[in-house]
Amino acid sequence: LQSLRVRSVAIYLAYGSELDTDPLRARLQRVGITVAVPRMRGRGVMHFERLDIGVALRRNAHGIREPAQRGVRLQRAQFDAIVLPLLGFDRGGGRLGAGGGYYDRWLARPRIGRRPLLLGYAYAIQEIECAPVEAWDVKLDAVITEQGVRWLTG
Repeated sequence: LQSLRVRSVAIYLAYGSELDTDPLRARLQRVGITVAVPRMRGRGVMHFERLDIGVALRRNAHGIREPAQRGVRLQRAQFDAIVLPLLGFDRGGGRLGAGGGYYDRWLARPRIGRRPLLLGYAYAIQEIECAPVEAWDVKLDAVITEQGVRWLTG
C-alpha cells in the first residue's frame, strides 16, 4: 500500500473465518500509516476509530474485537483506502460479505470529499465466478491476496 501513497487505512479486525488482518495492520502501523478499525454501534451501524500500536482490544457483544477504550473517530473522507472483509470476490469487483451489511451501509452514506480505494483482503482461491450483487452493494477496486494486489474491472 505504500506504493499507492496511502497514508491512512480503515481495516477490519478478523472474526470467525475471515482472513486475519493482524499481520497487515501491524506492517501498516510500522511504516507510519494511520490505521483505524470499526466500532459497532448496534442496529447495523459502525464507525471507525484510530488504532495506535499497543492499544488494548476487547470483544464486543458480537464477539468482534475493537479497541477497549473509545478512541479518535475518523471520517470516511480521511481514508486513502478501506480494507473490507469478504468471503468471496469476482473479477468485476463484486464482494460476497458475511451478510450483515455494515460496510455497505457505512459506504452508502453521502460522500464528502474524495472516494477512498476499496480493497478486499483474501486468498486468491476465494475468487468466485460471480458474486451476488445487489443495487446497494459497493464494488471493490482491488483485492490484496498472497499473490499481491490484483486490480479488478468493476
